[in-house]
Amino acid sequence: MNKIKKVAVVSRLSQTKHNKLAKEVVNILEKYDIEVYMNDVLADILKYQNPISMEKIHTTDLIISLGGDGTILWSARHAEEVPIFGINAGYLGFLTTATLDKSEVSLQRIMDGDYVLEQCMRLKILLNGQEISTALNEAYVTNKKNAQICNLNLEVDGFNLGSHRLDGILISTPVGSTAYALSAGGSIIEPKIKAMQIVPVNSVMRRIRPFVVPGHSRIAITIPSYSTKKVVVVVDGNEEIKFTKESKLEFTQAEKETIFLRFPEYGFFNRLQDKLGF
Repeated sequence: MNKIKKVAVVSRLSQTKHNKLAKEVVNILEKYDIEVYMNDVLADILKYQNPISMEKIHTTDLIISLGGDGTILWSARHAEEVPIFGINAGYLGFLTTATLDKSEVSLQRIMDGDYVLEQCMRLKILLNGQEISTALNEAYVTNKKNAQICNLNLEVDGFNLGSHRLDGILISTPVGSTAYALSAGGSIIEPKIKAMQIVPVNSVMRRIRPFVVPGHSRIAITIPSYSTKKVVVVVDGNEEIKFTKESKLEFTQAEKETIFLRFPEYGFFNRLQDKLGF
């Protein structure tokens, strides 16, 4: 990684105490010979003179995400391959590396080059052959109406895995394996592995179990012609995309990855132990 010259501090938190903490992080960064920016909404709240839009944060050298995992997922959608360093100001913050009380020490270590980069695959989502989105955690194909089941056809690399009646099918990355996929009964996958996990959610017939396929595979989901249900695709728990019987939804490994800036002694298994009690 080249010398850090330009940093974006990104936060969605609107509570007064968190805004104060965001300003404290910026104050620490301003001690160094670098350009410091805030995402424009936060900059407007704090009257900070260097705003940057989320669409432009990929032009910086480092993104500091202040919040929880939701803020990191939001940042990652715009980061392209600019490294993200997460400071936890949320609840669990599994994807974050530092805590607020250690912000100054952590930022000093970054400026001293005492870090490693963790490259994590993203999921590419295609609708009728056209890329419509990417995901860091997962894409969830489910009924538009909550608490109603749907019928979905599943294929992997052209092999027909049948039609299934269930709440939905979750396609997860290794990063997302410790999120919704884990709650739904999936396996934990080390994030350096390039793979996708297919997790059926509350299957009626239990004819399908969670399983993992290579990242370069192509997973396809369609809606059976007899189905009358409205189906949607929920990307990283946020973006919702309509999906019809005439459509074909596909998943594979995205060309660009999400890169996290981590400390050498605080790896994946440390986070499992600290955050999930493993």
